[in-house]
Amino acid sequence: MTEQTVAAVPERNDTLRLALNGLPHPLRRHNEELRTTYQTLRNTWLRADAVPAPPALTGAGASSGNTVTAALRALDGHAAVLAATGNPLWEQLQDTRKATARMRRSVWAVTGERVWRKHVVPNAHWQRLWTDIAQESTRAYARLAGELAGQLERAGHLETRGAVAALRELSRTAAERSAELGQLSRKNLPAPEASAVEREMRGMRRPDLGYGLGEAGRKQASQASRDIRQGLKMWADRSSLGRRLGKMKTPALIRMRNAWANLPSDDLREGPREAAIRFGELVGRTHEVREEIRKGKLGRYSAKDIAVLDAVIDAGFRHMKRLANTAPAGVDPNARAYGSVKEAQDGTLRLAGQLLAWQKSEMGETLLTSQDKHVKALRDAWRSLPDPPTEKDRKLGTYDRWRAAEKTAAFGRAAQALWEKAEADGSFSAADKAKLKAVANGAMSHAAQMAKIPASLLPNDPAKNRAAVTERSARQAQAQARTQAPVVQAPVRRASAKA
Repeated sequence: MTEQTVAAVPERNDTLRLALNGLPHPLRRHNEELRTTYQTLRNTWLRADAVPAPPALTGAGASSGNTVTAALRALDGHAAVLAATGNPLWEQLQDTRKATARMRRSVWAVTGERVWRKHVVPNAHWQRLWTDIAQESTRAYARLAGELAGQLERAGHLETRGAVAALRELSRTAAERSAELGQLSRKNLPAPEASAVEREMRGMRRPDLGYGLGEAGRKQASQASRDIRQGLKMWADRSSLGRRLGKMKTPALIRMRNAWANLPSDDLREGPREAAIRFGELVGRTHEVREEIRKGKLGRYSAKDIAVLDAVIDAGFRHMKRLANTAPAGVDPNARAYGSVKEAQDGTLRLAGQLLAWQKSEMGETLLTSQDKHVKALRDAWRSLPDPPTEKDRKLGTYDRWRAAEKTAAFGRAAQALWEKAEADGSFSAADKAKLKAVANGAMSHAAQMAKIPASLLPNDPAKNRAAVTERSARQAQAQARTQAPVVQAPVRRASAKA
């Protein structure tokens, strides 16, 4: 049955419908989901239309997608300062960027690499849709960035000068790119270059983003934990290899069992950071056992048994990465990490300055002497904040950035709760409430840039250099193990028994 045009399609054409109909029929069950994602993106464009257009929008197109991408990345370097302003235009700009990226990644998630290459990349309807999206999103970037730059420039704060310059550059390049795309004929769009397709593929294959800390995210993370635990148990109980290894006591197997016993609870009450570290330990130790099996050191096995174990290892690794990328509640998991100790220290000082500015306001002086529960929560959260990292911490690798981010995010949430109460009461000036809002936004921005688990705590992808196992290679490894001299094997058995 042919699909009808829906509200999610731009009024001037039905490109989305035609693009979705270009996918293989079994994938069309996801069409409603993709239309909803597209409608969310369109809503960000409609909101941007209410913002005055900067003069740059009328200029001739001379930019490129790469130039706009570079301008967006340069703007990310000022994210903390912009978030601290509390200006809603910054949040609106971020929403448009996220919705634009989500549309493309949602199609990728539905199709996969093979279908993407065969049915999306060469399809004229998809090319037109991507061009329409790029034109409208860059137009929104130009409007939002230009107006935000103007507002900050009129405010005249010294700390926002660099951000204003980056916003002006984004507004200019995005306006030029939007105008350029608007002049292209949609009938014969140029096919993307092979290098650009491969570059995008590499970006699409990056590890999954973290789990959200809402109810849906917690359920998803808990289910993944249960699935991995159950998969490992099934391998150990049902495969001949797993049952045989369960009776052995080599050092590698003992380490694997210890890591298995130390897994976090299925409800992840230990927190995503601790859960990521424990799953990482299991992944690393299980892979060690897998390699010993492959080399024939643990006796008979089959390639099928190892394939099941590989699947468990790979699932554990993906789960670990998602847990590691699960930022504290309320912070942006895609934020740029602090690049140096000084940046992190400056972020802490900036947050302290924002809090001091609010404390000196009439609202701050009035509330901080009260016994209100929201004020008490804010005070307690501030007192529990850890000190910023030092150069010594950097050299020793001892600073717990995730814990610092979690504590900072808790302070930001407390500030946000107090601001919401003040908004409802309406008993303080808008200027004083804006200062408190800047504290909340500044804390969440600071937390987002701190929330990175050091890579040294987590293992690398075991599949990266994994040697393939076939029945033939399995038999060869077993034969090689049997031909080894007993004098070599005996000490290993004694050491294993002792362990």
